Amino acid sequence: MIALVKTSLKLLLRNKGFLFFLIVTPILSTFILSIKMDHTVYSDVSDKEVILELKDYTEKAVYVGDTSACIIKVYDASNSELSEYVLNQMAGTGMFSICRANVSGLTEEEVDENAKEAAFDDRAGMLLYLKEDFNDAVLAGNWEQGIKLYAVSEDERQELFVTELIDLFARIKQVQSFAGDDITVILEMLAEIQDQLPEKKVVNFAGKEAVELTERQINQRTQIGYAFAFITLGFLFCGVCVAHSVIEEHNNKVFTRVMLTKLSSRDYFISKFVVAFVISVMQTLVLAVCLFFIPGLDVGMSIMSFLVIIFLLGLIFSTLSLLLGVVLGDIMSSNYAVFAIWSISALLAGLYFPLDDTTKALKTLSYLMPQRWFMDVSELLLAGDKSAYSMVLCVTVAYLIVIISVGGVGLKVKRYE
Repeated sequence: MIALVKTSLKLLLRNKGFLFFLIVTPILSTFILSIKMDHTVYSDVSDKEVILELKDYTEKAVYVGDTSACIIKVYDASNSELSEYVLNQMAGTGMFSICRANVSGLTEEEVDENAKEAAFDDRAGMLLYLKEDFNDAVLAGNWEQGIKLYAVSEDERQELFVTELIDLFARIKQVQSFAGDDITVILEMLAEIQDQLPEKKVVNFAGKEAVELTERQINQRTQIGYAFAFITLGFLFCGVCVAHSVIEEHNNKVFTRVMLTKLSSRDYFISKFVVAFVISVMQTLVLAVCLFFIPGLDVGMSIMSFLVIIFLLGLIFSTLSLLLGVVLGDIMSSNYAVFAIWSISALLAGLYFPLDDTTKALKTLSYLMPQRWFMDVSELLLAGDKSAYSMVLCVTVAYLIVIISVGGVGLKVKRYE
């Protein structure tokens, strides 16, 4: 086995393609990490829970609102403390994107006319008109007289919006029975009640409390994702180079001669797995050298932790491409397959853009990709959570077990055929 490992490594180091991916992809990853980002491509959750102001009532809400939520275009003729409170509460649910236009001075007929146009030209889920006498109507218990709702879409969240709005008016009326008709006192009591409620927690797909990152950490996470995309490409094609050596040894009857010794086929493939392990270490060391030459580089975690993550991710992809190439038995097919896996997995894992606002099915699919788990681990490390180490080890072992098991079955089927 030692002789096989040494021979395989000597052949790989003579392969120009292997040397290219061994050296170039870590350099590209380091370059991505060294770029100073002065903006973030990830939107903060808190930005979605505020009232978005429109320049005027003719501006389209779809250009301003968060399309992942139900967009509510509000014509606010009241411009009072109470209307401000109501709209803030609706925006704070996170389910609705409140886009407000100041329409003080407009008649109800003019608002109706614009609402008819918005029903066709805009993509708001619902339109809400707060009349000038909104305060008096709500305090009198006749809130229906102070607002006007326009259902302009088939979005089922419209019913939820109306339900939330009715519940909010009911709470205001209930507090009014204790506080009187003074709006300021009513809002103060509502604020006190709100402070006594349990703090809202954002929960991620896996059922854990979501990690809250600063804007700088979000930028670092984004750069780490891009670095993962480049470095995994190198690991995949380095693994293909190992698979190519296996294919060549089969075609040139080297494998047959090895089997004439006391070495079993299992030991033979273990030696190739050891080679994949060694090239993962080599590529990680090349990356470490590249990082060393970037002064003041800050990836949001210790360099050692980052290198461990890269090594484990590389071990998964090197093993995957090795077994995939051996099962396919053709170097060109292996190249096509690993490139397809790289591009699709990186896309679905959210390395290029966030998947927070995508469908549940897409989020479920993303957790089949190793990079998504390693991105979650990176988030934990950025937030200083030490549980990330046990998580990344469990994820790595799980993927290796699945890959080796499926690859072993594929080899047996191919040998039988």
